[in-house]
Amino acid sequence: MRTIRRLYFYSVAFISLEVVLWGLIGLLRSIFVPAVTGGNTTLLAQALALILVGVPVFGLHWWVVQRDARREADEHASGMRAFFLYAVLLSTFIPVIQNFLAAVNRLFLETSHLSRTAAFIGSQQTWSDNLIALLMNTLIGAYFISILRADWKQITVQGAFLFVRRISRYLWVLYGLLLTVAGVQQILSFILQIPPSIFGTLLKATFINGLALTLVGTPLWVWAWKTVQDSLTEPAERESLLRLGLLYALSLGSVLTVLTSSGIILYLLLRVILGERILLPEFARLVSGPLSIGLPLAGIWAYYGKWLAQAIADTSGAANYIKEPGLPRPVLEPGLPRRGGMRRLYSYILSAIGLAATFIGLRMVLAFVVDALLAGQVWGGSLRLSLAASLSTLGVGLPLWLLTWRPMQVQALTPGDAGDHARRSIIRRIYLYLALFASVIGGMISAGSLVYLLLKALLGGGTAGVLQGSLKALEIFTLFVLLGVYHGLKLRQDGKATGLALTEKHAAFPTLIFDREDGTFGEGMLATIQKQTPKLPASIHLANHPLAKTNPPRAILLPADLALDPPVPLREWLGKFTGHRLVVPQPSSKPRTEHPATGWVWVGGPVTDLNQAALVLRQIAEGQEVRQKAAVTGWMVFLYVLAGLFGVQILGLLVSLIVSSLFR
Repeated sequence: MRTIRRLYFYSVAFISLEVVLWGLIGLLRSIFVPAVTGGNTTLLAQALALILVGVPVFGLHWWVVQRDARREADEHASGMRAFFLYAVLLSTFIPVIQNFLAAVNRLFLETSHLSRTAAFIGSQQTWSDNLIALLMNTLIGAYFISILRADWKQITVQGAFLFVRRISRYLWVLYGLLLTVAGVQQILSFILQIPPSIFGTLLKATFINGLALTLVGTPLWVWAWKTVQDSLTEPAERESLLRLGLLYALSLGSVLTVLTSSGIILYLLLRVILGERILLPEFARLVSGPLSIGLPLAGIWAYYGKWLAQAIADTSGAANYIKEPGLPRPVLEPGLPRRGGMRRLYSYILSAIGLAATFIGLRMVLAFVVDALLAGQVWGGSLRLSLAASLSTLGVGLPLWLLTWRPMQVQALTPGDAGDHARRSIIRRIYLYLALFASVIGGMISAGSLVYLLLKALLGGGTAGVLQGSLKALEIFTLFVLLGVYHGLKLRQDGKATGLALTEKHAAFPTLIFDREDGTFGEGMLATIQKQTPKLPASIHLANHPLAKTNPPRAILLPADLALDPPVPLREWLGKFTGHRLVVPQPSSKPRTEHPATGWVWVGGPVTDLNQAALVLRQIAEGQEVRQKAAVTGWMVFLYVLAGLFGVQILGLLVSLIVSSLFR
């Protein structure tokens, strides 16, 4: 209920504040612009109406939230309040930047003796419009900055404020970067269209607009990014998922843009190489668009790709391997699988994009061959354009797939723990199974289309286009079969290598199960372990019997009551044991969140779960992170539903693309 109340008051306060702010801006504009005062009272009436309605609403709601913040610490430190304050700062200072940019843009145009209507932003505004909006937004923003600074000094639980501040900082980074990239693109577009003088004032205005965007956006981006970088001294900022997600988005988005631009440029070059006559000015005009976009995005890819690699490297310690006491050989550092998984995610996304482009390029090449054979000529109609498009798509997709897929294959074939983690990576399995899924569904649809065309011809439905349609369906079916066979073989290869590696790990992980003489825990636990990991050597030992002085086990399992009250010999032995200790709760025992000593793992909840205990043992034996079962929350169900709906949309898109390519 308190959350709903906060949402109501802060939402109304934000909306009414914007109403009052732009009402004041409209009022001042009507005062200082004579044309409005003398000839048009509409704007004046609108401004007064906004002020008269908005001021009491905002005043009441802002007074209530300020009173609640003074009375209760939870209200003062709530995430809703943090979101409101930072949203107000964004909604006031972004218009400040926009109005300043509009004024600078028009100033540059007028200095260059160009029409102000060619401005990228604010072409229909006046100096007074921009100055009034800039002044009023600055005043309101300054007031809420003072409120925010006071809150930072007073609140003790700062988690919500830290999170919202982090979001705000990265939004400023994106905003400044957007202005900078847009400006550089405009400048490059002007430079690349040679000779520029023949394009008149429009092209010169493009350069002026780009210069204004760059001069305003670059300092903003530098300031915002420096603020983010300076905050990395705090571990929470350095390890935040938001930072990692932003770096992934910028890197992958830049890669896709660069590849698309490269494909377009390669397509234009192939058209010239294949004999199409394109004059130099026209070629420069066609190339300037993708090149002017690709170059700045290539810089972003290189820059943020470097920071992404560093962020991945900083997610755990510097060493790759550690020596665990009692183990015959070093094992992977616990953070290394996570770091490797982050790298694999980036590589497999690019590999999937490259594979899709390669598949489409091959399909287009085969379609060109079919069309050329049936037409009896190579350059008839649009065949030249078809060949150029297919080769450009293949020329971009195939190198990308090879450069990203081959290192992943080499990593998966590496012997030892690193290769084992790479083979068993969930990201790799998703990638391979998605490729297999696409091949099965696509092959099924293309095979159905081929059978349909043949049956239609046999049943007297006409033979027009049957040969061409059948050949195209056959070529797509062949490509899907090759796609499925290749990735199916890789899955089988991974399965064999993983099975051998896991068998070796299980065999080298002797385990001891302690039980009382009158208990049944040992037999049930041993049967469960043998069912999940049959190659893992496990045995039962009665707690009141002396232990043989042989090689100590790598792990032990104890029922909770025995772990809490062990016999004296067992207690002394446990004090010297350095391996893994797994405590399995009994129905009468209560789970403990704290661990009595390093190396103890409390498995499951208050009810005995032998399967979960065996799963944890298997994870430890295989060098994985211990991940016990977690309750499925409402948010998880919601995300699963969204993922399912998204998957259905992707499947529908895949089917429609295949069908349209077959019957066009």
